[in-house]
Amino acid sequence: MKSWLFWAAGFLLWIYCSSQRVCEEPPDINFAEIVSEKKATYLENDRVQYRCNPGYVLEGSEWILCNGQEWTPRLPKCLAPCSITKEQLATENLFLFGGRRRTQLIQSNRSLVFQCSEEYILTVPSVRKCVDGHMDLPLCISKSGRNCSGSPRIENGDIITLSEQQYRSGSSVEFRCQKYYAMEGQNRSFCDNGTWTKVPVCLDPCTIPRAKLERQKIEVKVGMDVSENIYVQHGRSMELTCRTGYVLAANSSQSDSIIHCDGTPPVIPRCKEITCNPPRISNGSFRPQRTIYHDGDLLRIQCDHGFNYEPDNGERVVECTRNGWSPSPKCVDVRCPPPPQLPNGQINGIIKERYLPMERVSYRCRSGYSLIGRAFITCLKQRWTEAPRCADIGGRCGRPPHVDDGDIVEIPNSYYNTNDRVTYQCQHRYKMIGSPRVTCQNGYWSQTPTCRVPCTASEEDMRQHKIKLRWKPDDKIHSEAGREVDFECERRSVSDG
Repeated sequence: MKSWLFWAAGFLLWIYCSSQRVCEEPPDINFAEIVSEKKATYLENDRVQYRCNPGYVLEGSEWILCNGQEWTPRLPKCLAPCSITKEQLATENLFLFGGRRRTQLIQSNRSLVFQCSEEYILTVPSVRKCVDGHMDLPLCISKSGRNCSGSPRIENGDIITLSEQQYRSGSSVEFRCQKYYAMEGQNRSFCDNGTWTKVPVCLDPCTIPRAKLERQKIEVKVGMDVSENIYVQHGRSMELTCRTGYVLAANSSQSDSIIHCDGTPPVIPRCKEITCNPPRISNGSFRPQRTIYHDGDLLRIQCDHGFNYEPDNGERVVECTRNGWSPSPKCVDVRCPPPPQLPNGQINGIIKERYLPMERVSYRCRSGYSLIGRAFITCLKQRWTEAPRCADIGGRCGRPPHVDDGDIVEIPNSYYNTNDRVTYQCQHRYKMIGSPRVTCQNGYWSQTPTCRVPCTASEEDMRQHKIKLRWKPDDKIHSEAGREVDFECERRSVSDG
């Protein structure tokens, strides 16, 4: 029974760990220890902290993170100190700054200043740095040693000090590398008891053929040497860019555009032309129509009726860029769905499935209810403006109905009781058809009048159609709405209603 329980517990732990991203146990680092809490299993986002031994300096982050089954960032390193004994200093005829000799422990990246005995000359520089346990000590050269005949030579470099036939012990010559060459080592060599100390080396530059850059569509910076080749000094870097209209090939990264001259042949990145395929636009079209587009080409987008271009940049124009079409063309549906139903009310007219922007829908309330708010709503980009509501008015009438080209004589109230009346009048040159007074009757208004424009006919129109009136009016013929005027032709009379 117990063995089954152990097996089940192990199986459940395996399932749990499988569902989590687990990192291996954090690695050991020389001259360091883990000071954070140790765990049997390290899951994603767990952290570990390192601390270097006394005298050692941490290079990198002291914390690492379990990130997707691996530790990030890269592991830190503990840099070793440098040690110098007073016996070493005496053997090399060296003193520490201040004329003292004592055993010293120097942390990495720290420096010491040295000096020699009076009868010796110090090879520059006098300041030396500890680099992870190693420090190059300067030389102390005796002034009373043998002379040196002739000066040393270096390849691809020159001596810039005066040339002499004989050099006293402790004297020096200074070197300079030729153009494009980089110096490795000290720029001076000293005569030390008849022999010259180590001379510097002039390292070859990296050579990049200009023709190759042009073939691979690489941009050459303005002001750069116009010779057939471009040279990069050893240890230096040069950033290359693609010509306008081109971008690094898909299998290249941004770091590939930086050439590091480190003694290995430089790898020149390849650039490809920036092109865009015709976009796919649902519910819209574009022009001009082409098979392929190039960097900087513009398209004008035209959306179908009921659809708007988004994001609208004013001109509805998109540009072909290294990242594709910018902005991404899209025609979105701005039509509105059917309008909302109104409790205790209804929509005037036939309800459609879709409404275009700025289309309106009006409401009316049932008997005994009054409309509160605007009687209509408007479609604005897939949504309706705020709808009114129908309030219970207990058999009273709400505001009088609207009459086109007409107005209510008195100021309208919010509610009207049964038998209350309002009077309408038509606007200038319009004629009223029906009674100007309407009455509230148990929550309903009696039939409202209509205002119609009068009919007109000029004498010129009548002459053209060979018609004349039986009576002579003013310059124009006016007929009140709903009235008849008798006309007669040249040969017989007609009655026109």
